[in-house]
Amino acid sequence: MEVTYCSDPGGELETALRSTASTASVEGVLLLATPDPTVRSAAFESVLAAVEVPVFGGIFPELIHEGERKDQGALVVGLPSEPAVTTVSSLDDGASFGDALDASLPAAGYETAFVFVDAHASAIESFVDSLFRTYSVGLNFLGGGAGTLEADNEPCLFTDEGVVGDAAVVAALPESMGIGVRHGWQEVAGPFRVTEAEGSTLHALDGEPALSVYSGVVADAADTAVSRENFFEVAKSYPFGQTRMDGEQIVRDPFSVDAGGSIDCFGELPEGEFLTVLEGDPDSLVEAAHTAAADAQAGVDSPAGIVCFDCISRVLYLESAFDRELAALTADELPTVGALTIGEIANDGTGHLDYYNKTAVVGAIESP
Repeated sequence: MEVTYCSDPGGELETALRSTASTASVEGVLLLATPDPTVRSAAFESVLAAVEVPVFGGIFPELIHEGERKDQGALVVGLPSEPAVTTVSSLDDGASFGDALDASLPAAGYETAFVFVDAHASAIESFVDSLFRTYSVGLNFLGGGAGTLEADNEPCLFTDEGVVGDAAVVAALPESMGIGVRHGWQEVAGPFRVTEAEGSTLHALDGEPALSVYSGVVADAADTAVSRENFFEVAKSYPFGQTRMDGEQIVRDPFSVDAGGSIDCFGELPEGEFLTVLEGDPDSLVEAAHTAAADAQAGVDSPAGIVCFDCISRVLYLESAFDRELAALTADELPTVGALTIGEIANDGTGHLDYYNKTAVVGAIESP
């Protein structure tokens, strides 16, 4: 991987894109950026259109570069093979997206795909389900949710045609990739049955108002009273876990509560599913990130670089301890890039493709 970090997108990014794209060993560009006005301007769309190789990526709250967080700038990552890039639009209509996906990619020799979604689109799970129905374990996937925590509904995904929103971008590569997926959160209460929910809004657990059940658990675990005013601050330490038979629970991140006691989460919560309440500690989360990185590197013979997508809400929870997590994700003598995302997407080639929250997903790209 050819990696260039631009601290000032306004002054450096166009030059870096042109320089990277013109390098003989580069056939595609992964572009990761923070929400700078430059990368959302109409002028930047012409910059993207002028890049000589396919370009894809997204805008994220922060970036990861060589073991450090970057709250401004952009990463230009030159890839050794030409990606097959697909843009799927209208990620709010809840329809099946299979018709927009090229089912022949695995047969054509593609093994890995980056996938980025507008984190504030309403049909992310439907899209992820369509990906799995189309490709099963024929492709390994790695990516996450783009945008900002402010839900500003601005375009946040990069394509050759420009910057788009309410969409997904899938970029397939012929290189194989080892994948690691871990979160490190531990169960403290449950399971509770989801008895009433609508999309990502949880109304009732075991027939009781969701906030009532959740508040009782947190009061017992942390001796803290939960209110609408302090909900976000409390919830960053006590997410939900969606139970699975064959692995770690899928974390669902609660972020707000309405006047009726319904809890809004990132990620759908289907009625009939079972949820637990989770808690973490810095040691367990950092160890999980270390294990994810080790799993990824063990999945390939000769890694060329590490790409990681770690949830921005892990930063909010770990605070200064997040430096330890970054160290755990960074591989010696290998370029390490990534982003702090709003939800993560990954599989390991052997199990179901999922949309995660509060999770570290890591990919080790095989040398061509």
